[in-house]
Amino acid sequence: MTDDNRRFVEDYANPHSWLLMADNLHEQATALYKGRRGSGIMTKTSANNVILQQTMVVDKSVFLLGGFALENAIKAFLVYENPNWISGGHLYKNLKSHKLTALQRLSKEIPHPKAHTRVLEEFESGLDSWFRYPCALTIQATIDERHLYQDLWQGYEKVMSSYGKKLGTLLNKGWHGPHKFYGRWTLQGEFLGYKRPFLKTSRTVERVTKTATHKGRADDNS
Repeated sequence: MTDDNRRFVEDYANPHSWLLMADNLHEQATALYKGRRGSGIMTKTSANNVILQQTMVVDKSVFLLGGFALENAIKAFLVYENPNWISGGHLYKNLKSHKLTALQRLSKEIPHPKAHTRVLEEFESGLDSWFRYPCALTIQATIDERHLYQDLWQGYEKVMSSYGKKLGTLLNKGWHGPHKFYGRWTLQGEFLGYKRPFLKTSRTVERVTKTATHKGRADDNS
């Protein structure tokens, strides 16, 4: 069981893994947003053909992917700050929440928390309801879909870029996890919208204290 607990940390639950998941979701959200002009428009009308609501069909998926990208990025900070939250082969209860604003308040390392509150509130609004389901668990918790305005998306990009910059710095300093695990990761390329230069010489070594993570095109041999 001790080996399994360490493997849970080393292979799955460490802060680097949370960052990679956040980056994957963020990349997909960004790709969808860039192509949203070709999206259909959903129009809801009353029995008298009065327009009640109009939304771009793709926006729900962008909200969903962006919301979970934010959640994974915030949890990367929380795991970095609280290694014991992934000890014993399971996640601590605080890591099971989808409440972005509440999760952010648990971190001391997240940059510019007050400036990011509005973005987190907007992306949090549907994680337990309209992003994924036609309704929430109760009528009281059920809300209408929201519009993905340009200024909100720009705010989201700023939040993610600041997260990517800070997480890269923290991971490069090293991290002492539970079960005697130590890791240090060097990020190269663009993560969460923040770009770092590629090093001229680097290497990736598995299952040791330092690894380098590269992100580039499939045909990039640098």
